[in-house]
Amino acid sequence: MLGETVLTTGNAFVGEPFALERLLALAIGFAGTVALWWCYFQRAEALGARAAETAEDAGAVALWGTWTLTLIVLGLIAIAVGDELAIAHPGDDATLGFRILAFGGPALFLFAQLLFHRAALGYAPRSRAIGIVTLATLAVATAPFTLIVGIAASSAVLIAVAITDTVAAGAPAPSRTA
Repeated sequence: MLGETVLTTGNAFVGEPFALERLLALAIGFAGTVALWWCYFQRAEALGARAAETAEDAGAVALWGTWTLTLIVLGLIAIAVGDELAIAHPGDDATLGFRILAFGGPALFLFAQLLFHRAALGYAPRSRAIGIVTLATLAVATAPFTLIVGIAASSAVLIAVAITDTVAAGAPAPSRTA
């Protein structure tokens, strides 16, 4: 699904005449997609796989994985559509619908990861909750600005969460609590 996000952003770029602002929006959208990949594969996937292997009830972990993966896919679709709008029309005013896509999509992605971590590992990384709160705050704060500002703000949050994961990867993971 992350690959489709890259294809969607690329198609949005080639579908309109070349402009530097659109190229910048493409770069920002791509950076956000890389951050999504980073958030998922840097730590979350390995922790989830380990939890499924060691869980007393692997079926319950798999069920949570299925539900949260569905939420992740919905979040990715919203992100792709938001990025597509920003790449096609970076200077347009940010509408409520756009802000729901640009900030709600990443928030849904992080929320799904938070739920899965909590169910599979017994704890939820603070980076996900802080990211969700930051996205909600920025959705309101960036309302008077353009679409490119919206995707830049939401991508910055995803990059910050990914960096936090990388730093946390060097630290031991908290132990599972019942």
